[in-house]
Amino acid sequence: MSILGAVLSIATGVMILGFGLLLFYAWLPVFYGLVGLDLGLLLGRSLTGDIGFFAIVLGIAGAAILAGLAYVLEPYRRILIGISAGMLIGVSLASALGLDAPSGGFLGTALAIVFGVMGASVVPRYFDQFIIVSSAFAGAALVMAGANALFPGVGIFDRSQGAIVPTFLTLALAVAGIIWQMSNIAKWIQNRPRLENT
Repeated sequence: MSILGAVLSIATGVMILGFGLLLFYAWLPVFYGLVGLDLGLLLGRSLTGDIGFFAIVLGIAGAAILAGLAYVLEPYRRILIGISAGMLIGVSLASALGLDAPSGGFLGTALAIVFGVMGASVVPRYFDQFIIVSSAFAGAALVMAGANALFPGVGIFDRSQGAIVPTFLTLALAVAGIIWQMSNIAKWIQNRPRLENT
């Protein structure tokens, strides 16, 4: 990794470490808008055979609609993620315990439904905390990787050798990121719609 790559890794890691939740919500409408733009352009091309004025208008309209819907659909997307994750855990558990074959799949399906309902109720409640924790650890790992590339001879940054100091330094950075993001969570998501308000 070059010096520029190492510095970019550290800078990106610090941003993700300290502002992961804010970045998630700030970029969510952009991602939805890009999908809407793509859908509009594809629809326009399929209707007219070319990406001309009509396709571009449909693309812009699709981008505006999906970017606007990003906040409206957010609570429902969380529920669907919870259902999917819960059902995956239920099916995996049924398969690991051998419950899916003897009953013709009934017990596996029942376990998947139970875990799906549990996931639908748990994930929306703790989604922001999950984003905070995962972004803090990902950012800390990026900072350490960049620092190790920038200073390859310094053992304090080299986590690949299995030393305990770099591991604790990564954990300390992650904990600092979690504390920082948790202290600012109210400012960052105050305008996010909640399911009970819709």
